[in-house]
Amino acid sequence: MRNKGFTLIEILVAVVIMGMAYVAILQSFSLSSRNIARLDKERTALLVNSLNFEQQLLSPEQLNNGATEADDDIMAKGAFYQLSLVASENNAFMTLKLDKK
Repeated sequence: MRNKGFTLIEILVAVVIMGMAYVAILQSFSLSSRNIARLDKERTALLVNSLNFEQQLLSPEQLNNGATEADDDIMAKGAFYQLSLVASENNAFMTLKLDKK
């Protein structure tokens, strides 16, 4: 007559295998969580920098009037830029062009 069931060694091997799998899964989730947090910080910093740069480029008068002077030079982090208004012939389309000097 043969006994049915698992031996203590078989149970210990199964627990060790499941523990190793659990550690691998936790490391993966931890790494993903850190990457998501880092990307979120970088995205927030990029948005803040973009908004600050836009505010440096346009003074309040330019924002209200929608026009810029051709000779406006702006310095941002050691580089000079010139902001100019570009419009279609019938002024139906207008945009700003940023040129690095």
